[in-house]
Amino acid sequence: MSVQHDPARHVPYSVPERARERFVRSHAARSRPLLPHSRNGWMVLGAVVLAQVVLVVLLLPGQSTAVTGASGSPGSSGQAAVPASASVPSGAVATESLAPTPEPSRDPTIPPASLTGYVWPLAAPIITLPFGPSEWGDFFYQGQRIHDGIDMASNCGDPVFAAHDGTVLATGTTFDDQLGWVESLQPYKDLFNRKHWWSSLPLTVVIDDGDGFRSIYAHEYKITVKVGQTVKAGQVIGYEGATGNATGCHVHFGLFNPNETATFSLDPGIVARDLLPEHEVARVDPMYVLPFRCEIAEMRTIYPDKARACPIVPTAPPTKK
Repeated sequence: MSVQHDPARHVPYSVPERARERFVRSHAARSRPLLPHSRNGWMVLGAVVLAQVVLVVLLLPGQSTAVTGASGSPGSSGQAAVPASASVPSGAVATESLAPTPEPSRDPTIPPASLTGYVWPLAAPIITLPFGPSEWGDFFYQGQRIHDGIDMASNCGDPVFAAHDGTVLATGTTFDDQLGWVESLQPYKDLFNRKHWWSSLPLTVVIDDGDGFRSIYAHEYKITVKVGQTVKAGQVIGYEGATGNATGCHVHFGLFNPNETATFSLDPGIVARDLLPEHEVARVDPMYVLPFRCEIAEMRTIYPDKARACPIVPTAPPTKK
């Protein structure tokens, strides 16, 4: 949620050293003799050749059985073997059994379509920083720096609403246990206890949405709910603020499934400074579950079909000079 700069990369050795290493390896390879030059070398070569011959002899009977299928048992491919004497009927085309095409890997940043019942955390928000690749993000995913939620703003002090029915899991500045960190939080907690840094964190609410996902609402100036309280979608849970490392009043809204196996990697500079874990459970883009709004440009990009019904914003005529 804080703004961090890209940390310097560690280079184990320089480019000239890499070139020198490649030269030494290639020169050593060229200087090797093609044939053994000692009695032990010839013995090793003979053993290798003998092992290859034995392997071929062992494999040939198995291949013959799989092809001829004399006993009618399934072949190695899992299909019934065809007798060698069987002929292909005239006009028939022999086809190969193709393995099923693997499904494309699931994108963990897009929530399942089954997530419903969500409302906007602010009544009339402006998106100040969308979810996804961004130089302002604190995490990395697939080699890209990424912002793991949506930053939205309206006015300081505006009510913040629960985006979904659920149960409050955390409030205040001690919320990290509910954020889906992968590794232990103990070093981080010990550091913040020793340095008395808890007051520097944003006031945050974490809610179990009851559908397998958790929602996060950060940077509020005041929170009106308590841990264990049941809330309804649209219920006020706090007020928009700028607590923590924020440049202005806004709400950082995040959404994730605690059982997700994909992860985001935290900026190494933050890990070193705050002793936080290196990975968090991957977040999803909340824009996919929030109700469509014509005035949100990111919404129009995600749902071009719905955007066609949006009113056309008139362009101001050019002023005469």
